[in-house]
Amino acid sequence: MKNKPSSLYIHIPFCEHICSYCDFPKLQYFTDLAKKYLLHLKMELDSLNITHQLETIYIGGGTPTALEDDLFEQLLQIVAPYASKIKEYTIEANPESLSSNKIRLMEKYGVTRLSLGVESTDDQILKAINRHHTFADVKRVIKDIRATSHLVVNIDLILGLPHCNTKHFENDLNNIISLDVEHISCYPLTVHPHTVFFLEHIEEPNDDFSRELYDLADKMLSQAGYLHYEVSNWAKSGFWSLHNMTYWQDEEYYGVGLGASGFINKYRYTNTQSITEYNQGHYLASRELISYEDDKIYFIMLTLRTIKGLSFKEYRRRFGDDFSILHKESIARFVSEGLLNIKEDTLAPTYQGMMVLDQIIVQFISE
Repeated sequence: MKNKPSSLYIHIPFCEHICSYCDFPKLQYFTDLAKKYLLHLKMELDSLNITHQLETIYIGGGTPTALEDDLFEQLLQIVAPYASKIKEYTIEANPESLSSNKIRLMEKYGVTRLSLGVESTDDQILKAINRHHTFADVKRVIKDIRATSHLVVNIDLILGLPHCNTKHFENDLNNIISLDVEHISCYPLTVHPHTVFFLEHIEEPNDDFSRELYDLADKMLSQAGYLHYEVSNWAKSGFWSLHNMTYWQDEEYYGVGLGASGFINKYRYTNTQSITEYNQGHYLASRELISYEDDKIYFIMLTLRTIKGLSFKEYRRRFGDDFSILHKESIARFVSEGLLNIKEDTLAPTYQGMMVLDQIIVQFISE
């Protein structure tokens, strides 16, 4: 693990509207509230005393592009001192709030990557989940990005939305592949308490249907030149998400903003989800020192999500144990079943292994 965190996550909680499935810390956008929030965001960021070089910055939400142009630029100005010589600088956006001017501002302030919340390319399904864009909007935005910036583009899709069958999802994949973006994320629908979907008793896709959709995604995206490098993520060569790899390699990172989480000096912390508390300067909600055993669980659980895998050398360095000896029999069984691969000093999941990863992790952490 690096001596100091090299990644920074910033949360912008504002949205123009609330999507039916979303349980991230978010609230309806109001200009005066956003102005006060940005003031406290800067204060929290300053309090971290980050003087070393960061490698990745990720501004998520909510919807960062929900901010009006002048406040969006103010946000970029707040982050600018931390963004020099950055390897990857990502901002999340929705198609309907991503104006040409915001794209130009991202280019001006050194943003390198855009994560676009598309979720579906079927206009009727988008309307049913309270998304306010169409697939025509997505195509228009991608065209604008390519014409005016050098941004790498990631597109998010949701597997198993209500009224979405296999044919709908196949059509989604064909539409997204036609856009020729660098990175595609496909996440299964999760229904969280207190969301509209929960109140409407919408059910999550069952395991068999989720697997059918994952198989379809892997087949079509692989044929289109995308590598399935993490459970829910496919990328063209050279375009893995460096910021998310920080999480998946169980490295430490800073988190600022409403409801944001961080991992510093073996402490995992989470900020308040109350905008009132946050805008009064009370940022932290909880902070916990990670025990030796929990640290091992996080390391196993996170590193096995990607084809980079679990490093036996790093495990020995961090925990003083030899993972390959401790779990020799289970490793041999999973390898023989085609669920894991051993390459040099690394244990990594196959596609089949990613699909049953929970079972593999439970086996390792129970031994």
